[in-house]
Amino acid sequence: MTNGSDNSMSTRRLNQVRNSFYVYLPRPWCEQHGLTKDSEVRLQALPDGALLVIPPDSGTRHAQDAVLSVTSQTSADIESMLTGAYVVGASSVSVRFNGPIDMSMRERISEWTHRLPGFEVLDESVDHVTVSDTSEKQMVMPILKRQFSTTKYMLGVLVESMKTNVLDDVHRIEPRDNDVDRHRYFVERMCHLALTDTAYARRVEMSAADCLHFSVAAKKIERVADHVCGAASELIQLGGVDKSIAKIGEGIAEVYDDTARVFFSTDRPKRKDTVTVSSDDESFDLVRRAHEMARRIAQVETAKKGLGPSLVLLLMHLERIASYCADIGEVAINRLIHKQMLSAMVTEEAE
Repeated sequence: MTNGSDNSMSTRRLNQVRNSFYVYLPRPWCEQHGLTKDSEVRLQALPDGALLVIPPDSGTRHAQDAVLSVTSQTSADIESMLTGAYVVGASSVSVRFNGPIDMSMRERISEWTHRLPGFEVLDESVDHVTVSDTSEKQMVMPILKRQFSTTKYMLGVLVESMKTNVLDDVHRIEPRDNDVDRHRYFVERMCHLALTDTAYARRVEMSAADCLHFSVAAKKIERVADHVCGAASELIQLGGVDKSIAKIGEGIAEVYDDTARVFFSTDRPKRKDTVTVSSDDESFDLVRRAHEMARRIAQVETAKKGLGPSLVLLLMHLERIASYCADIGEVAINRLIHKQMLSAMVTEEAE
């Protein structure tokens, strides 16, 4: 809070009435936001101990969500349905299908969403895709989740193709890598804004540590996606792999799923929430498993004689994916320790 529209700081003496303290708000600031004696402001306690006074005109508009139910008969109109929801002002559009969504449909939704300024695909699962407006409040965490999610589906298609040796969808993997790259740049841009604009950082609730962790994670996920594409290219050259190699791919997919879950389970602490970090935490277990998976793949590379160059390269890509999962797990450990430090700081202030 400042005296007016500039960035000057002011000092106010606390006053006391019975058991409560109060402070006068600067009149220029109140006039700037149209406040009267009947107005309400919001108070937000920040992790660093500061108290933020938020005027009512700083809020965003109420979100308007739309749900599009798509069947095999209406799937041809998906572009028109998305455009209609966009034009009428929907903030979020959940596109739900009555069965699993194939890669071709996912590409159509992703490509059309690029034509709708401010809209991004923020989540996807087996049978639904969620498209949301990020133009009013740029959201780092949902975009980062989207990057994890896209890479998960790329890896899933790769592993399923390795298991079945049916390569029809493998060529669809590489175009999705463009989304992963785009979201990495988006996360880095938002982190840069948060580090250089404290007002923006407060609005999106990002600390400097968050910026570091998110930026590193986005870079690592981008590298995972690159290696998925590399592995897909070698799989096409091979025409298929045996069951032992496919089993390695399944193990990689499991480690990646746990990587995403562990990373996003480490949230900002609540007040008076005490966190104890130990080597028994699942973040440490994930790092150990990922390193072990990378070591096992390296052993396969050296133990099997006569491996062709494409199979050697495929195994190398899988090994790098496991190593990057370990790197992301280490970022999750850093987030966990940072959470403990903030919790201890809050508890100390309360006492």
